[in-house]
Amino acid sequence: MRDDRDVTVIEAGSGLKWFFLGAAVGASLGLLLAPQSGERTRRDLVRRGRTLRARAEETFEDFSDEVQTRGRNLKEKVEEFADEVIDEVKDEVKGGKRKIARNASNAREEMERRLADARARARAAVGADDVAEADEEADDEPA
Repeated sequence: MRDDRDVTVIEAGSGLKWFFLGAAVGASLGLLLAPQSGERTRRDLVRRGRTLRARAEETFEDFSDEVQTRGRNLKEKVEEFADEVIDEVKDEVKGGKRKIARNASNAREEMERRLADARARARAAVGADDVAEADEEADDEPA
């Protein structure tokens, strides 16, 4: 069995923008073709345009003030954060310097101790050689 019915597809939203465009054009034409005189209509349009412009300027100024205020607040917060981070980094650097100085001091003390031990061993070795030479000389002398 075959279905011979016609199918109509309605796309949602596709005609909506054209509807509003048509409404705007119709309203504009209605103003221009209204029963009042063209001069009066033009004055009304100019007055409404000025009012709309004043509102737009006021809104823009409010928006601009808000952006500037938020910008200043953000700048202050960023500066505070940066100051905190800088202080933390300075503290870490100072701590690192102290640790490096402490390690260098410990290394120097260790080096000096080892050098003193080496010198003592060298003196002991030289002293032992002197004793050995004296013993050899004593053995070489006729009794």
